[in-house]
Amino acid sequence: MRRRVLLLVPLLLALAVSCRSRSFSSRVISAGRSSGDSLTSRDPTRRNSGPYQVWTLRGKKGERLVVDMVSTAFDPYIALRDAEGFLLGFDDDGGGGLNARLRVVLPRSGNYRLIATSIRNTARGWYNLSVSDWATPDAPPPGREAALAVGEGKTGLLEPNDEQAGDGPFQDRWTFEARQGQSLRVEMGSTDLDSYLTILGPDGSTVAWNDDYGTGRDAVVRFTAGAAGRYTALASSYGVQPGFGSYRMTVTEAPALSGSSAVTPIAADSTVQGRLEEGDSTTERGFIDLHTFTATRSGPVTIDLRSTDFDAMLALEDQDGATLTTDDDSGGGRDARIFFTVTAGATYRIRVSAWAGGPRAGAYTLSVRAVVTAT
Repeated sequence: MRRRVLLLVPLLLALAVSCRSRSFSSRVISAGRSSGDSLTSRDPTRRNSGPYQVWTLRGKKGERLVVDMVSTAFDPYIALRDAEGFLLGFDDDGGGGLNARLRVVLPRSGNYRLIATSIRNTARGWYNLSVSDWATPDAPPPGREAALAVGEGKTGLLEPNDEQAGDGPFQDRWTFEARQGQSLRVEMGSTDLDSYLTILGPDGSTVAWNDDYGTGRDAVVRFTAGAAGRYTALASSYGVQPGFGSYRMTVTEAPALSGSSAVTPIAADSTVQGRLEEGDSTTERGFIDLHTFTATRSGPVTIDLRSTDFDAMLALEDQDGATLTTDDDSGGGRDARIFFTVTAGATYRIRVSAWAGGPRAGAYTLSVRAVVTAT
């Protein structure tokens, strides 16, 4: 479900190979210490990346640390590996501006490799490196589900021993009760993490998700509860690398949406009008609407999405959210059309969105029609 691309993975893999072949650096740092050095043309470099220096970080099991790398000469980038080369974390701009800040919880006592570098291969100049204790907030114990009331906010912490999502990151589970038709706003805000938020319905199906709301790194979902019951908010971080950090989770009642982030049923051989707009759930393609369709008989169907406001994009999924097929422009012009053979009694999800690169909001018409075949 997560569509996550980390452009710096080649750099990290290259550094891993180099670090395994080297002994620990003579540069040593620990909690409460600060030191500096200069990246120069004499330092080792990897293809398509800048020069780097390796520091030995000495720590104890369970230590919660903040590592800062600051420079006015280049864009700092730091990565932390254990003695076996396993990547524990990395950061580019988490320290404000172009500076790097990495929060980490050490899994064992011993020496770690702290790699000080830059994402630019022309980086040269002085930098300062400091390690300090990370004062973590009060939060539910790792791995424990926590409850929220509508109108309430609580602090959470992504840390070791939390549940891990299927694609890697840590995640916390928060539950809250909703009435059918109730419009809610769920927000995950953090200065430590690039927040990623997923809402599950009472039946465990995905209702909505969000990565970056507006121009920031916080995640916000507004949705209308399609059924009464207990909903779950999964609090996680963007990217496959598990991230550590604190965040604030809030659930508030929101004004009724003129659009709808609820999963809206559509009957066979029918047409509905909808609108992608502010308040809908969002993905990398922008706003989305979800519709469900239960086949009354087996056979081919045609699903059409038409809009004069945006370049229509359709996706057909099974009831668990797995994508069966997608389409952009098969409906003529910028309209979308899917032709698919359905099974009687099966429920499918139709995802309505706009194609990337253009307007992502506006009115649309969605129709589902059974295809009549000759007998």
